[in-house]
Amino acid sequence: MKNKFTNEFLANTDDARTGKLSDIQQQLDELQNNGMTALDIRTVLFNKMLDVYQVPSDHFLRDCETPERIDDPAIALKLNKLGFTKKRRNQLH
Repeated sequence: MKNKFTNEFLANTDDARTGKLSDIQQQLDELQNNGMTALDIRTVLFNKMLDVYQVPSDHFLRDCETPERIDDPAIALKLNKLGFTKKRRNQLH
């Protein structure tokens, strides 16, 4: 009985996650269908990451080419070395 409950619970949580991922995928598809390329999306996400690290809009990093992998930990290390830190979630702008 316990095993049956566990399997049903896992299936339900997987379904819940799939819905959110499906929504995100639909939004990405819509962006691409409207002419935005994968590189454009990656550039927007990279600049958003720079926003999170409180990099000023006129900083040279914003003019650099967007890295191929924006999830590369070396980027966060470089930002930290340059003195930038993530803003806390409860921090006001």
